[in-house]
Amino acid sequence: MSKKLRFALFGCGDFGPHFAPYILEIADLVAICDPTPAALTAFKDRLKRSFHEYADAAKLFENEDIDAVAITSPNFTHRDITMLAALHGKHVYCEKPMAVSVPECWDMVRTCEEAGVRLMVGHKRRLRPPWARMIELREELGEVIAITSCQYYDARPYNLQGWWTQSAQSGGLLDIADVHILDWMRAMCGEIETVRAESPPQLDRRYDYPDTMHVELRFRSAAVASLNASLGYPLLRFREAGGPLVICRNGGMRFVPFLDHIDLYWQRNRDAEPHHERFADLGFDHAYRLELGDFVRWIQDGSEPCLTWREGLRCVEGMEAAHRSAAENGSVIRLPLYPELEMADSPKSSA
Repeated sequence: MSKKLRFALFGCGDFGPHFAPYILEIADLVAICDPTPAALTAFKDRLKRSFHEYADAAKLFENEDIDAVAITSPNFTHRDITMLAALHGKHVYCEKPMAVSVPECWDMVRTCEEAGVRLMVGHKRRLRPPWARMIELREELGEVIAITSCQYYDARPYNLQGWWTQSAQSGGLLDIADVHILDWMRAMCGEIETVRAESPPQLDRRYDYPDTMHVELRFRSAAVASLNASLGYPLLRFREAGGPLVICRNGGMRFVPFLDHIDLYWQRNRDAEPHHERFADLGFDHAYRLELGDFVRWIQDGSEPCLTWREGLRCVEGMEAAHRSAAENGSVIRLPLYPELEMADSPKSSA
């Protein structure tokens, strides 16, 4: 049996202490890093254990004997922490979004490739059983023809401040509101071919990016999708929003999310009545354990993981293309967004 891997976690704010227990189920978490002393203290208090603490990432790597890092810090920090970890020979699990731009994503990929370390980006939505069930149902209902999803919700209870409101640090509206669903749409339909987006007048001036956006996606499979997002819709909370409607070659699906359960309806064209499946478990535990378990096995024995860096990079690419299109009054953007950065060969780190 392989010995437990030793992890360091970067980013001890809201998500860090939520994510850390999943690391502790399968590995040792020996060090934590955050520039804010209060975040380090709150992290320890919540987990009721002590760790080696650092405010500076470089010092952590100089002093700690670790195998891998988990990055749950703000979006704009992902690139630099990943590259520093890779230069020290450490494998990297990075939360979504991978980075705030496609060039930053490629910097991460190339640095990890050159160092021979694994790089996984955590896109759990596609792994949660209710969402994975829709991917599975394509076998029953045929290829996906069209999807629409409306991620309108009220962001006021979250009181987004600081880097969340700045496109250079967060990535923009879709990185905040629709990163999960865009990645799931790719899991359903394959690679994106073109993106077009438009934004109406701004509602909340705290954000330096549009807070409402309508996005049109066309996939190489010829499927189409509409991906709509807003932080200013008062009737729904985050987990109640975004339930997609899916048209397939031989039927369709309707996904209805609630705060405490999810209803999935699906029907073949030949069926007289729809099938109904209720998920009382929203599936977070399953998804986190699957991606982290695969990450550890990928490091230890090279087993094919459920996610790599590709999902993260292509999701950032779709979001960046949409933001660019909206800034250009709805121009059609063709992917890949940066052809000159595309790698001819698959990196060894994903083999």
